[in-house]
Amino acid sequence: MHVSIVVLNYNYARFIGAAIDSALRQTQPGCEVIVVDNGSTDDSLSVIARYGDRVRLVRQKVNIGQGQGYNLGIEAACGEWIVWLDADDVLDDDAMATCLSLADAGTAKVHYPMRLIDAEGALLGGVIPFLRHDGDVVPVIRTLGHYAGPPGSGNLYRRSAVAPYFPVRPEDWPICTDTVPFVTAPFHGRVVGASRPLGGYRLHRKANPSAAPGYRGNYSGSIGLEVSLVERSRDRTMALLRERSGIVVDGPFLMLPTHVRHRITSWRWAREAHPFKQDTAGSLWRLMRDSLKACPGYNETQRAAMLAWATGALFLPAAMAGAVMSTSRANPVWETVTRWTKRLGT
Repeated sequence: MHVSIVVLNYNYARFIGAAIDSALRQTQPGCEVIVVDNGSTDDSLSVIARYGDRVRLVRQKVNIGQGQGYNLGIEAACGEWIVWLDADDVLDDDAMATCLSLADAGTAKVHYPMRLIDAEGALLGGVIPFLRHDGDVVPVIRTLGHYAGPPGSGNLYRRSAVAPYFPVRPEDWPICTDTVPFVTAPFHGRVVGASRPLGGYRLHRKANPSAAPGYRGNYSGSIGLEVSLVERSRDRTMALLRERSGIVVDGPFLMLPTHVRHRITSWRWAREAHPFKQDTAGSLWRLMRDSLKACPGYNETQRAAMLAWATGALFLPAAMAGAVMSTSRANPVWETVTRWTKRLGT
């Protein structure tokens, strides 16, 4: 097998058929489709059963977290390459063929943008992520503790580059397990980026009443939990690198500007639940400034816009800061100020 497509499912009977269909339609020869069901209690197994022997089912009877799903998937995989496909996402028919055409012997990972789709599969407009880092991204990781790339389903890994870091302890990785291969793979080869979207990333939690303003993504609980998980998963992955491969990546780290944006939103919008009690408006502004200077890929206009966004979110009065945070992009703060000045004057 060239590629193992591991579909990770928990109670996504509504979506898993589309994910499996997209995996089975791959034009690349030699793709196997493995479905890891993590103790679903809905109709998922009935949906999966319709595919018969075209897919291989690995089932965990009780849900003990995403980490065990990743463990079971890589244990069952036979391919030289592996992608963990979330059951609510989909791949383009030529996704794997396109990725393999870009890879060479020194490639550890191929990643690709994903179109944003809604619960019904309709296009929402836009792709994720805004920024990707390609090539030798280890220097970026050593500075920022991370690098820019797509969510889990947007990454095809050379199995040998990530296998040393599995299995993980399920109790340490109930969620965010995609951080493990994402951060470790670049230490074993180059990251190659596809130039066009090769799949769909489903946004179906946008109606969550706890969703933070301006935050487009799927997350559990609150924005405060989200920002704490970024650091926790980063630190545990660095520990795996050290324990399994002897690779030492010492902090302290800056953060990706997008992660700083989430941290600012958490501090200003839901401060009582914000996990980093030492944060202040000034310290967060400086963190954004320094992260933008250190993070490759932004032009000067984009850096100015992101820093203007941070200024507005941190220092404007609450109503105006909320308007700034509600923007889905880093619009210059003066545009928001102008809009709200006109609104307050009527």
